[in-house]
Amino acid sequence: MLNSVYIEITDACNLNCSFCPCGKQPQLVPSPSAKTRTFMDSALFERCIQQTALHAENVYFHILGEPTLHPGFVHYIKTLESTPLKLNLTTNGTTIARVGKHLLQSPALRQVNFSTHAYGELDASHAYSYLQDVLDFCQVALVDRPDLYVNLRLWNAGDYPDANRQRKWNQLLLARIFRTFNGEDSPTPDLEHFCSRHKSFPVKGRLYLHQDSRFEWPGSGTEKATGTCHALETHVGILLDGRVVACCLDYQGKISLGNIQEQSLDEILKAPLAQKLREGFKKRELRHPLCRNCSFCRRFK
Repeated sequence: MLNSVYIEITDACNLNCSFCPCGKQPQLVPSPSAKTRTFMDSALFERCIQQTALHAENVYFHILGEPTLHPGFVHYIKTLESTPLKLNLTTNGTTIARVGKHLLQSPALRQVNFSTHAYGELDASHAYSYLQDVLDFCQVALVDRPDLYVNLRLWNAGDYPDANRQRKWNQLLLARIFRTFNGEDSPTPDLEHFCSRHKSFPVKGRLYLHQDSRFEWPGSGTEKATGTCHALETHVGILLDGRVVACCLDYQGKISLGNIQEQSLDEILKAPLAQKLREGFKKRELRHPLCRNCSFCRRFK
């Protein structure tokens, strides 16, 4: 039994963050060199949900992309309500003023993760406007959905070209968050010295500030043959064309295990390639080039 399945309902995004390969939505300004961003159709989505419900407890609506941009997003949330699946939504929060009410009304929603580190790359007016929308949502959620987990993510620790700008944004964001929920004199956590063992800071109720290092996608690290991963043990991903991938970081489908439109998820997970990879992780052998060039899997001992 898996914990989660990541379903990429779209690879479109309305931001162009330096840490993400997604970028802005080229379909708004088509060009020969731009990849057309697409949206998963309802028939494929319903098959993904049907198959996911047999194998997992939780579902995410992303690998790449901003899920709330999907024109059927609200309908897709409703679809979950007829299943035992719980939604853990990761969003940049830019549309939360539009979709927030629908989210809070859905019993399928378990957790919302806001990528607030993305705002550090925006101009001040947009950054504060988006942040205020997110904080407004959090205030309503604390009252209307005290069972809901909300994480305000600051995944920008470490040294990289834009780190100083991000640190300044972090301090401004922290002051706004803790002043909003705990008053003017509320102490704020010191994030200058990142500790991998202490990432989550409670703000109020089930609202948390979550710090982590700047995200690195596979291919940015030095190749390493030994290591392990939770892929295929706790989660798998489904790309928007139906390809099942072993890892939620494999946005290009380099480890394509099969297609959910042609096989059941059970058949795909029991196929030789999936078994080979799973066996390798147990033996601390990284058997695919994508895994050998992934720095994320090195977090697991």
